[in-house]
Amino acid sequence: MERDNRPIEPACIRRRFTRALNSYDRHAVAQQRISAEAAKILSLHLQPFGRCLEIGCGTGGFTRHLQRMLPNADWVLNDLCGESLAIAATHCNHSPQSIIGDAENTELGTGYDLIASTSAFQWFHDPQNFIKKLAGMQTKGGVLLFSTFSPGNLQEVKEAAGKGLSYPSGKQWEEWLAAFYNIEVCREEAIRLTFGSPLEVLRHLKYTGVTATHNGQWTRGMQEDFVRRYNRQFSTDNNQVTLTYRPLYLLAKRL
Repeated sequence: MERDNRPIEPACIRRRFTRALNSYDRHAVAQQRISAEAAKILSLHLQPFGRCLEIGCGTGGFTRHLQRMLPNADWVLNDLCGESLAIAATHCNHSPQSIIGDAENTELGTGYDLIASTSAFQWFHDPQNFIKKLAGMQTKGGVLLFSTFSPGNLQEVKEAAGKGLSYPSGKQWEEWLAAFYNIEVCREEAIRLTFGSPLEVLRHLKYTGVTATHNGQWTRGMQEDFVRRYNRQFSTDNNQVTLTYRPLYLLAKRL
């Protein structure tokens, strides 16, 4: 199958995550673990943060961690989906400013001591230029903490479907950051989930706002081929199948 590595448009991403709003928190097991790990990393680099921004807050999985650590900070929350943003805001200790929109093309403000994000940067069309934008929004010595995904993320789906996102490597992110930031953390990990069948994998992706193809449309033949390939390549000894997330964590300080 031909791979489809075109960036997904923000409007499409918004539709998918809005549809998954009621199922996301129950099924986003990997994303919850990623948020907890990102919070642990930030806890080792805390400093007086006054003005803070969370990009792509979703329903507030990471927001809850941030609020516990920084209860008195002045928060701005951003997300593509207004419905998600409203839910995330309920986890804040004080009423945050909310900015709905695609972070790449939306004015997010300036003067941030902390910019934080989990599981959002992989959707951006021009991550190198976005890093430049973030640098212009931060104070000297301000902290940028984000998680994204590294090459090999959801590799099982990519191999079985023949399509999937392309992910910059940690080294590439470090090169983009180095012009504006001192990099203090760059670390990858693997989170391997198991499911009863490839169809359960597809449901998991749908319930968390992700699909296995660019346009999200499947024919019966495509689905049968996907199941056959997945079972052949990624079955375990106990008749389950694997799905592997490969989060990448970066923490850097503005020069």
